[in-house]
Amino acid sequence: MSRQRKERRQTEEDKAAPDLTPMIDVTFQLLIFFILCTRFRVDENNMRADLPKTDGMLDKPSPPKEQVTIYCVWDDGAQANQYVIAIDARGRRTVENSYATLEQLVIFPADSAVQIREKKAKYALVCNSLVDAVEGYIDRSGAKIEKVEISFAKDPTVGARSGTAPWMFVSTALDAATIVNQHRAAQDKPQLPLMFKYSDSLGVYDR
Repeated sequence: MSRQRKERRQTEEDKAAPDLTPMIDVTFQLLIFFILCTRFRVDENNMRADLPKTDGMLDKPSPPKEQVTIYCVWDDGAQANQYVIAIDARGRRTVENSYATLEQLVIFPADSAVQIREKKAKYALVCNSLVDAVEGYIDRSGAKIEKVEISFAKDPTVGARSGTAPWMFVSTALDAATIVNQHRAAQDKPQLPLMFKYSDSLGVYDR
């Protein structure tokens, strides 16, 4: 081999270099990946909290949402019932003029016209007394009453174990709640949903 050819071959070998294109592609891909995935931490003191303006502490806090409960307190010995009202189970108050026996309210086929009038008058007295008591309790409570609840256990402190009060008194409470809602509708006030409760005041039994 001539010396000139040998020198030319060595020169070509010296000029040989690796192809950097794939490495550059990989570098740019890694760079783009880290740019997109990296989250830069910002000083928390400079973050502005977008809180709602309608909730939270107000100058005039809204009253608590409550419910008025009508309790049927049945006396097996006297065969009589008297109503008690409360906010759920708190602040119980006996309803005046609400004490009545079944004999005073239930109309029997053998009753005379006079007896029927007396029983209707007694029923009206008990029902109207209950209406006045519920409306007065709602006005004096200062709470936002959302519903009316009727507890028809014989003894509200015991609950379902005591049995059910006679339906005559449960229906009287229903009539009273209906009249309360009629009065509220006439005053453009929202209606109060009606619910039944057959549990004790301590919440041992489910409704």
